[in-house]
Amino acid sequence: MRTIALIFILLITALVDGQEVLEGYIAEGLENNLALKQKQSDYEKSIEALKEARGLFYPGISFNARYTRSEGGRVIEFPAGDLLNPVYATLNALTSSSLFPVIDNQTIKFLRPTEHETKMRIVQPVFNTEIYYNSRIKKELAYIGGMDVEQYKRELTAEIKKAYYNAAMSEALVSMLDETRKLLQENIRVNRKLFENGKVTADYVYRSEAELNKFDQELRDAGKNRTLANSYFNFLLNRQLTDTIIIQQPDLFPALEKMDDEYTSAAIENREEIKKLENYGKITSLQVKMNRSRKLPDLFAVADYGFQGEEYVFNMEQDYMQASAVLTWNLFEGFSNKARIRQAAIENEMAVSQLEEAKRQIELQVIGAVN
Repeated sequence: MRTIALIFILLITALVDGQEVLEGYIAEGLENNLALKQKQSDYEKSIEALKEARGLFYPGISFNARYTRSEGGRVIEFPAGDLLNPVYATLNALTSSSLFPVIDNQTIKFLRPTEHETKMRIVQPVFNTEIYYNSRIKKELAYIGGMDVEQYKRELTAEIKKAYYNAAMSEALVSMLDETRKLLQENIRVNRKLFENGKVTADYVYRSEAELNKFDQELRDAGKNRTLANSYFNFLLNRQLTDTIIIQQPDLFPALEKMDDEYTSAAIENREEIKKLENYGKITSLQVKMNRSRKLPDLFAVADYGFQGEEYVFNMEQDYMQASAVLTWNLFEGFSNKARIRQAAIENEMAVSQLEEAKRQIELQVIGAVN
């Protein structure tokens, strides 16, 4: 404890403008930290998911082509000869001619031997509540992804500062112990001289040597701790673990006054955790609305333009155009939608409880930090 107190006094009395060095390390960490890059990639992914959800409002255009060869299958027997031949025979007799020939009964195959259909299809959602609420949910999730990045930046900045101070303290401790070791060595030299001159007994020499051996163990531990502190600091900056760290004493922080409610209110207002939980509450509320809107129908407009025929050719005789309005209405789903609504409502209640709990936890954190 005395060693730590001495180091703290040294840190206070040896102030220089080292804040620029620390700010440079923080900027380097924010640029290179691997975990932060993963958070940023998650945020970019949520932005793309939002674009995907918004894209569902636009029409979908597809190209479809089908060519079929068929054999066998059902046939339709049409007695054309039996129906028309007696009539044609009477007409030929009345006109004394053979203008009306004999017709055979017709056999029509249900499947044509060859057939093709090639078309472009456009599908435009006209009324679809699931697309609407899905887009709003993805927007809130993208906002939460951005808050994740900002939260981790804040936490990483604090962690880099703590790691830098730990590296500085471990460096100062090793330097101080090196100087102290010189004093212990001098103490051994003096005691040996005094023993040689008969001024002290041998136990003084043995005691000073034992103190040096014990001190060397502390010095080795301090060196190990310095190596670990430097390695962890370099790890946060995604550098080589053995890279050299420039150590400069930082400016003093302004002293905190007594506990004030402004600290707590500022923390609750600005902390990303609170904003994220508020958005989770919005998402669960939107999920409730989306599940309730499943009772409403979905309406789509569909337009086709293409070619149909027995031969794979494209001309004015085979082209066609078709437009449709498609209405889909799920009238009964076995009460499953009711269960989904209840699940979303429970999740909304849980989000509200988590928000209140997070506010209380932040209040405790502020009180502990100030104290």
